[in-house]
Amino acid sequence: MADNMQRSIRLLQDPLKFMRIRADCNRMHTFGRVRHGGTRVHQGWDLEAKVNTPIYAVSDGTIDYASSVDAGDYGKQIRLKFYYGPKTYYAFYAHLSHVSVKQGDEVKQGDEIGRTGKTGNASNLAASEEHLHFEIRTEPTPGLGLGGRVDPATMFAGRAPCSPRYEQGGALGAKQEAVINF
Repeated sequence: MADNMQRSIRLLQDPLKFMRIRADCNRMHTFGRVRHGGTRVHQGWDLEAKVNTPIYAVSDGTIDYASSVDAGDYGKQIRLKFYYGPKTYYAFYAHLSHVSVKQGDEVKQGDEIGRTGKTGNASNLAASEEHLHFEIRTEPTPGLGLGGRVDPATMFAGRAPCSPRYEQGGALGAKQEAVINF
């Protein structure tokens, strides 16, 4: 691609209709070295969501992994492979009650792909702590720590969603275009 060419890409769709970090936007539920006085990491956002809340594809892409088995820390989960500009990313959704897609499925931005739940290490949380664990990854299975992940804030409004009744992007499923120079 020539240096002076422009490529049109869609802005990302929010994974939930209403976006807010859980526990009154407690910093420990955001991305980074935010737990235990900065000595432990959290790899994504914990977004307030009652069990059975619909979750949405943040972009057009391919379901790279989907598990309906409640196992490990993440429980039932979905990983969506998508392109943002010239780079490949993976949106990761965890603690689900229902997985509506399977590996290899092609999805469109805004498609419902599952429902939030209380699986994995979220199974014993109080109703007031129900949430979607959401990550943006640069590799499919990055392991422990922050490597292979990016702060979702870099792709969603530049900050973690903390305002009461925060709803980004207007109407659910709205597809917005942006022109970005690469």
